[in-house]
Amino acid sequence: MTNILALLWEKKGSVFLFGFFIAAAVFFTETLISPRYAVRTDFMVLQSSGSQDFYTLFKSSEYLGKILSESMYSERFINAVIETGKVSERGFLPTDKRARLKAWRSMVSVEKNIELGMLSVTVKSDTEREASKTMEAISDVLINRNHEFRGGEEKAVEVRILSGPIADRNPTPKELVILSLLGFFAGVFVYAMWL
Repeated sequence: MTNILALLWEKKGSVFLFGFFIAAAVFFTETLISPRYAVRTDFMVLQSSGSQDFYTLFKSSEYLGKILSESMYSERFINAVIETGKVSERGFLPTDKRARLKAWRSMVSVEKNIELGMLSVTVKSDTEREASKTMEAISDVLINRNHEFRGGEEKAVEVRILSGPIADRNPTPKELVILSLLGFFAGVFVYAMWL
């Protein structure tokens, strides 16, 4: 053990340089590959109370949140987004179904807080305008046409915007620092194992 530490201390310059090289590679790869903008909106899924108790409404909102979040990755949802007219059908997504779904999954991500019946939707794109327009179309579909994806009565479920849309640069500086540090430590570890 002391031999390894002594060897690492002796070659600390090359260990540091290799770690720095990996950190730089991770940094540049992330900045070149990632879309430049991300727009985020938080939604709350509410069910009309009717004569049901609180626990039943809570479980129902949980279930409906799961359904809506999974249906957002469907081709029917993509078509509904295009039908709003807020995004251009031409050049928006590939025409091949498999490529279209793959591109949509890389563009749109949904985080679920099922216990609270909340959905956080993030749209990533190379232009802020395209990301904002896509988020506007998604919001329109979730608020006005959610009954098409969950079944049941049209007015039984209400989807409300809690916050957003909030546009940010992507990746954030915090993400870049974390990824660069991870790249540095991975580089140091790999070089140390190589010795």
